[in-house]
Amino acid sequence: MAITAHYSGLILFAFFTVFPLVWALSFALSQDGSTAYKFPQGFLPTTPDADGNYTFGMTMIWFERVFIEIPFSRYFFNSVVISGFSVVFTAIISLLAAYPLARMRFFGRNFIFVAIIATLMLPIEAGFVSNYITVSNMGRWMNELQAILGSPDETWKRFVGVNSYFAVIAPGVAGAFGIFLMKQAFEAVPQDLIDAARVDGATEMQILWRVMLPVTVPSIAALSIFTLVNTWNDFIWPSIIMRAKEMQPLAVGVFNDLTGPLAGSQNTLMAAIILTVIPVLIFFAFTQRYFISGMDGAVK
Repeated sequence: MAITAHYSGLILFAFFTVFPLVWALSFALSQDGSTAYKFPQGFLPTTPDADGNYTFGMTMIWFERVFIEIPFSRYFFNSVVISGFSVVFTAIISLLAAYPLARMRFFGRNFIFVAIIATLMLPIEAGFVSNYITVSNMGRWMNELQAILGSPDETWKRFVGVNSYFAVIAPGVAGAFGIFLMKQAFEAVPQDLIDAARVDGATEMQILWRVMLPVTVPSIAALSIFTLVNTWNDFIWPSIIMRAKEMQPLAVGVFNDLTGPLAGSQNTLMAAIILTVIPVLIFFAFTQRYFISGMDGAVK
């Protein structure tokens, strides 16, 4: 009885979680949206016959229109670049910050860790103003440096200023969650491994990369997946800092276009949403076991 209730609850939860995606997919595959708001017809793609009746049928025309009417490929490329660099730098910074907090003894260690964790209580929006001012100033400083070196073009700001990949990536790579996750993973590693490495003459960096890193791969994978999903779906900060259309990621570019020139085509809107979500779903499907094992180690 308990097992039945357990699985019934999981199935019910899965239904409420998946049904928006199934509905959007059905909407995108339908010839038009006439049956999308009817139940249960809205969960099956339909196409009208010669008599005007709607029967089961699929079309890919709305997915084709996404690539024709908006620069979807460019948005996709921007999201891949931003998400990829965010994952790499978040993992590196989290490793370098978590190891001394977990395995080294120094004055103020606990205070520093508590201060880092306390930032989790702050809303992300609290740093938008300061981050924007910092990024803008960095762009201006790069222009001044370029002028000092004899170039009047003022083009270097595109690497670190507003409308740059750096501006989107940098504010989020030193997150408290990543440091906490890796600290918990490092603390679970037996002390005997570290002592043996030190006896053999290994430095702290060698211990980190050759001893700690291999045994905490699941936690690193979990952090990478979590970072990828969050960065891929991030909207507010990229929409503030990325003003140029050609630099916008999927979440921003697709939304802006779908509320503009494509606002009247709900089928195209749903097709774009599905195309935006599919890459993350595929990535998570192949890496979920690492995510689950890594998060389980963090909880322990």
